[in-house]
Amino acid sequence: MKAQRFLLPSLLALGLAVAAGVQAQSAPQIVWSVPTPSGLANSIVGVAWSPAGGRVAVGSTDRWARARTASSGALQWSTLQVPIGSGTADQMIFSNDSALVAVHNSGQGWTFRVHRASDGVFVGKLVGTLQPNNIATFAPDAQLATATGDATFNNWRLSSFSTVKVIGSGYNKIATSFVFSPNGLLQASATQGTITIQRRSDGATVRLLTGGNLRSTTPMAFSPDSATLAEYQANPNETTLFRISDGAVLRHFPYQPSNEGVVAVRFSPGGTRLVTTGWRAFEGSDGLWDQVGTIKFWRVSDGALRRSFEAGTGIGVTSPVAWNPGFTRFAYGTYEGRAVVAVVPAP
Repeated sequence: MKAQRFLLPSLLALGLAVAAGVQAQSAPQIVWSVPTPSGLANSIVGVAWSPAGGRVAVGSTDRWARARTASSGALQWSTLQVPIGSGTADQMIFSNDSALVAVHNSGQGWTFRVHRASDGVFVGKLVGTLQPNNIATFAPDAQLATATGDATFNNWRLSSFSTVKVIGSGYNKIATSFVFSPNGLLQASATQGTITIQRRSDGATVRLLTGGNLRSTTPMAFSPDSATLAEYQANPNETTLFRISDGAVLRHFPYQPSNEGVVAVRFSPGGTRLVTTGWRAFEGSDGLWDQVGTIKFWRVSDGALRRSFEAGTGIGVTSPVAWNPGFTRFAYGTYEGRAVVAVVPAP
């Protein structure tokens, strides 16, 4: 048995394919890359870019949420999520007006703590609820409604949110992943190898798809036009694009080595590119197993792998990518706790 130099924790339990035009094992054009201020061990798992463009927010496994200046990476504020021992700050979501940032903590169910984006001051919570018809809804609590003067969910983009329902424990644990369409009309839930597309207005099932992981969470994303859904499945090791209207498989995006994992799936704003982030394990020249982070840019129209970055990515890219408003920059986080902003590569 070969020794292993690095192993990502259960957070990520989820040869490189080289095609024409692919820049293999290269680094993206990095604008800035900064480590965690404290220097303590952590991984960045949540990343968001404000709609106004000037701020990037990141959340880490050490329970800290931080905001940085988008142009330089300068730290603006840091806030520790409570209560103590509550888990990972695994989602960062800006409000439509960029005035607020919602932070999800892995140990607090479907509740998001909301902070002022300017200084990180806590102002209330967004509370998620799973209705009897399996439709997920979100609403401000009384404190947030009072602080903002808005008791609705209209200041938030629903498709930025995702939730996970977990039942059982240990080997019997089963996760159900939920994502939401940009037009707000649909939601997808994946569990035990089946993806259910529901109409949010009445809970009616629109489509049943065969896909998703059997027990663990399933990385998924709706396309910007809400017409297709991309999902990553560990076995087989590939991302699949489904058309929702009839359930047809439009495209497969395969990962050639079996020892590659995907953490997140994201579309470009125009829907022409699909970006997956994760890690790849490989055997080094010394006979030890090593790891490297991966960022892959795929062309949606034909499934071609256009860019594959494996430098400037640490031993794992542990967050999804987040785009700036002009789609010229993207942000991501690494296993080692580095926040990175890079230039969007040419198609």
